[in-house]
Amino acid sequence: HVELLSARHQLIRLSVDLRGVHPSLEELEAIEANPELYAGYVDRYLQDPRFLDRVEEIFNYRFLTRNGATYFDLEEAGLAGVDEELAADSIGDEPLKIIRHVVSEDMPWSQVVTADYTMADPIVAKMWGLDYPEDGEGWEPIQYTDGRPNVGILSSTTMWQKYPSAGVNGNRHRANTVSRVFLCDDYLARPVSFSRTQVDALTTGDPNDVISNTPTCQSCHSTLDPLSAHFFGFWWEQEDGIDRQSTYRPEDEPMWSEFWRQSPAYFGRPTTGLEEMAFELAEDPRLLQCATRTVFEGLTQRGVVDADWAELDVHVQAFEESGENVRAMVRSIVMSPEYRAEKVLDEALAERVPTVKLVSPEQFSDIVAEKTGYRWSFRGRDGLARNARGLAVLAGGIDSNTVTTRAYDPSVGLVLIQERLSQAAGHHVALHDLDPNREDDAILLEFVTIDDTPESAPEAFDAQIRALYLRITGVPLPDDATEPDELMVVWKQLHSVEASPTSAWAGIISVVLRDPAVIFY
Repeated sequence: HVELLSARHQLIRLSVDLRGVHPSLEELEAIEANPELYAGYVDRYLQDPRFLDRVEEIFNYRFLTRNGATYFDLEEAGLAGVDEELAADSIGDEPLKIIRHVVSEDMPWSQVVTADYTMADPIVAKMWGLDYPEDGEGWEPIQYTDGRPNVGILSSTTMWQKYPSAGVNGNRHRANTVSRVFLCDDYLARPVSFSRTQVDALTTGDPNDVISNTPTCQSCHSTLDPLSAHFFGFWWEQEDGIDRQSTYRPEDEPMWSEFWRQSPAYFGRPTTGLEEMAFELAEDPRLLQCATRTVFEGLTQRGVVDADWAELDVHVQAFEESGENVRAMVRSIVMSPEYRAEKVLDEALAERVPTVKLVSPEQFSDIVAEKTGYRWSFRGRDGLARNARGLAVLAGGIDSNTVTTRAYDPSVGLVLIQERLSQAAGHHVALHDLDPNREDDAILLEFVTIDDTPESAPEAFDAQIRALYLRITGVPLPDDATEPDELMVVWKQLHSVEASPTSAWAGIISVVLRDPAVIFY
């Protein structure tokens, strides 16, 4: 029911999705000579460290913890002098690093909610009062020691600072977050209808009495409120200051009885507390279904609808049969014909399957950096991987606060970002490659020197422009392509402005980097 992409384009799609960069020219030549190598490249790319970066990116689309927040004054936390944006990066990454660790070590997915540790770097450890090991390096598994159950992401202070619960809400926000991010079931998205009498009762009477006595309310609250009851140890909003608002208080766990008439339970199964709830969650088949759906949507750029469940179930089964191994689930997705499709012949399916995909801001940044050695950095931070300056959102990404859904269609903002980044990267390459005193290898300009012109070295110019397209897009120009001649004219026009070969080549490189094949795959 589908026609597959060419072997070359299949490998480009695979590499961009799993590693965030294009394949090497040698890999592209090999797959073109032998398309059967695709499965081997799947296995190779799944072991690439950059695959773990993509896992973090994909799961942040659901968890939304990379929101640029530190939640408290850094000086109050003992982090005076630490760059606030750098601190926000680390804090927002705590839940995602647990996921990364589980995937990296090929642990069962359920470990994300049952692991007896969190992940912390020195900033997170200092912020949340964790004992970071003296010989530690980077992100390390560390336990909270304030009396909370250590159950993976469910214990994360970052998670419950991102998703607080105020006043009479009584942790319902947190309970719904558990359901939304781990089970893909958002209570707020459920269709519920109220009569005018019920609305009046909710606004004038005791909300908890109305909720308890209204069947329409109980359709959600009969399971939501018992789930909420597990989180009163995190009841931080009643106190001020980081010491109180980041510390778990076991003595507050029974506070559920002051709010709800229902004791802690997990969808009808009574529990004794958060730890038991975590293990009930780990056994819930929806946990694997939701993780599969999250990855599926992230890799295919498809929002799952009812008609997709038969297709999705194949990948869920692969996930289950592998012992909840995320790499095995991803392998099932990227080996499927729907993922590798250039054209979908089934009309109904064709409406749901994108056969051309758009890079994320993170992928675009990595592609340009890998090809040119240039990264758009601000104070040492990638301006497209993090959204502190709004560039990621402008390029179609998210900020995890007000913009929480990626754009999968090109926009004026993305074209502007592509133009500006291409110009800066082109200038970087030209300055390096045309330096007469350069001692290392050229980045991209390997066929021309600073003294060459289209008149003195037309064959070198032709070869160089063709090489740029091949290196940057991964696809060679046809023999009769007009781009070499056209860009030689552009080179002359740019050179006439300042008589600078460096500026002229910077412009040519930026033109090729702005080719649609760089952002579409």
